[in-house]
Amino acid sequence: MRESLARAGAAVILLAALAGCAGIPTTGGVVEGRALTETDSGDFDFFPLAPAVGADQEDILRGFVAAFTGSAGDYARAREFLSSDFADEWSPRAGVTVRGALERYSQVAPDTIEYIVDADATVDASGAYQRNDTPVQRTLLYQFVQEGGEWRISLAPDGIVLSDGLFRSVFDQQVLYFLDPTSQHLVPDLRYFLGGTAALRIVSSLLAGPPPWLQGAVRTAFPDGTQLSSPTIDVESGTATVDLSADALVASQTDRRLMQQQLDASLVTVTTIRRVAITVAGSPLAVQEGEATLVAEPAVDSRPIVFADGEFGYLGASSISTFGQLSSRVVDTAPTAATVSDTQSAAAVLSPAGVSIVRTGDAGVVLLDDRPSLLPPSLDEYDFVWSATSAPESVTVFGADGSPSSLPTGFPSDSLVRSFEVSRDGARVAFLLDAVGGPRLVVRAIVRDANRGQVPVSLGTPVVDTTVRGGSTAIDATWVDNTRVATLSTSGEVATATLFEVGGEISDLGRPGPALAVVGGNGPTDLRALGADGTILGRSGNGWADQNERVTFLATQR
Repeated sequence: MRESLARAGAAVILLAALAGCAGIPTTGGVVEGRALTETDSGDFDFFPLAPAVGADQEDILRGFVAAFTGSAGDYARAREFLSSDFADEWSPRAGVTVRGALERYSQVAPDTIEYIVDADATVDASGAYQRNDTPVQRTLLYQFVQEGGEWRISLAPDGIVLSDGLFRSVFDQQVLYFLDPTSQHLVPDLRYFLGGTAALRIVSSLLAGPPPWLQGAVRTAFPDGTQLSSPTIDVESGTATVDLSADALVASQTDRRLMQQQLDASLVTVTTIRRVAITVAGSPLAVQEGEATLVAEPAVDSRPIVFADGEFGYLGASSISTFGQLSSRVVDTAPTAATVSDTQSAAAVLSPAGVSIVRTGDAGVVLLDDRPSLLPPSLDEYDFVWSATSAPESVTVFGADGSPSSLPTGFPSDSLVRSFEVSRDGARVAFLLDAVGGPRLVVRAIVRDANRGQVPVSLGTPVVDTTVRGGSTAIDATWVDNTRVATLSTSGEVATATLFEVGGEISDLGRPGPALAVVGGNGPTDLRALGADGTILGRSGNGWADQNERVTFLATQR
């Protein structure tokens, strides 16, 4: 980090950190705030150097690139390296190229230099992060003119380039929250915003509506055309005032409550904000009390659900706590995999007979899919059972009445599906494939038909479509929480676990040893893997540890 900053020629001043954690709502002392604008800096203030007198073209370009760390005054320092005619035309906020180790300058003409980098990832103007499977070489052209005897850049690509380390220092990860079609669940969308601009960018992005990959799968409570009435958000005594245009007045009381909840959940990580007030043209927007608050990160029971020794239920310290009638009916199917609903009143079960829906009460057990070689099924929030073989062309979705619908996937015919799972909000589905080039994780939104009981009708454009490194064969994938997916892949007997942020970065979760499956809980520390010998392997520090339990399989909790 110090070496990177030294090469960038920037001095760094660490601002005092705010103590404690902030949420909406909370208690305790208040923090005096101020208006948040697009020119605020983040946790670090960078003060890049000005152009040096007599600097040659390459030194000017190097200084310009180093000045990408300083956003103050709308990148005022960087603009000092530009010609007077071009300074106002350059758009630094058009996007970010996150570069790898390769960085090369090459003079290709008397007035032109190529700046060549390996792009590990890109961030577009909306803050959406896209990682490249392998670094993509980018060649950026810069032209120069002399002004007053000094070289200045007269033409440059829009956007900025940052190393991975500087990107993490300058940009903050934030989560926006939209609504599922029934407005019963918050659906996250990960973004990266310039440090210090988070509150303004979050609200502006919410008002802009769902991103392309989520369109058709989620909604927003803000009426069409609603905008901020000014380019600032005032924060005073911990309260952020979001002043909206008059378009917001047409929202029903139900949508006003949902607007408030979208803002509360999305702004909760902004440390200066403790609560959010909505106004329209300076007057408070009436928001009546109503339904329960939606949960941004729904939790599951910390105990794993297992099938072991002829019993099905929560694994305790000395016994298995069953679900009564549901458990006995699941056991009767001779299960090999299962997903249990959040109320423990239904389960999608794989057995030698095929995929069944198992319910309490009079419904009992209904065999839905008797095809051979079925994968473990998934169960979504709308009571649809998802069933598939390894054939990549489609997945079959069964309604509550058992009626099937074929959902095309568009996956290449030379790939094989190894695992799939619907997210807890029912808005997204993760697929793990064996494809040309190795295991591949694909995450897509689920588009539903509200007129047919939210039946899935199509899958959206992938937000994640990437190679899983560390293994040549795909094993399993699971939702870790609402924003992350973990995969398990193997080379020989060595299994590798990998964590993927949906719309973000990737990290290694270590090697749990020979393993057959992975099941999520409440974050990465709650992940569990099923060893090849039936042992439960749990996260321990940066590795995995045998939890001294033997089971037939681990079930998925909704």
